[in-house]
Amino acid sequence: MLSKGRTMRAQSAMEYLMTYGWAILIIAIVLGALFSLGVFSSSSFIGTTCIPASGYFCSNPVLHNGNFVATVGQSTGTTWTSANIFFISGGGTPSGPSNSLFTGCVYYSYANSITSGQTFTVTFNSPLTAAGTACGTAFSTTVGTSYSGAMWAEYTTTGVTGQQFSQIATATLKAT
Repeated sequence: MLSKGRTMRAQSAMEYLMTYGWAILIIAIVLGALFSLGVFSSSSFIGTTCIPASGYFCSNPVLHNGNFVATVGQSTGTTWTSANIFFISGGGTPSGPSNSLFTGCVYYSYANSITSGQTFTVTFNSPLTAAGTACGTAFSTTVGTSYSGAMWAEYTTTGVTGQQFSQIATATLKAT
């Protein structure tokens, strides 16, 4: 026969285990739900950034509905007589003039001159097409899709023959 003291301790131990058992079960269910929603996925922590190189400006990057829009500029002390701005995913470098294909690129053409200290808005919305072949693909419209790469300028200046290339910025994008 069990004594009353041992019975009370057994009942107390069972109540303790049941109370904390339910609490642990609820915590496990909540963590499982958060995990299945992707809250702990590293891609959910990626933001949209644009880090300019020295002598350049890059701000307000937005990737929405397949369009990447940013404000860029230059303060190199020279005037660009014409410019093409490229976004090359993966951070590649231009391999030739804009009429050749770059890997994974989209571009924005700016035919006007750009003076030192001037900013302008660029919109990247389609891949570069040369000789009927597209280089890269359009940006995804799926929310949460991320890209990273480099923005390059291909430009001409007065007194210098040929195209010049400069990396403007590195960008990390997440579709919203």
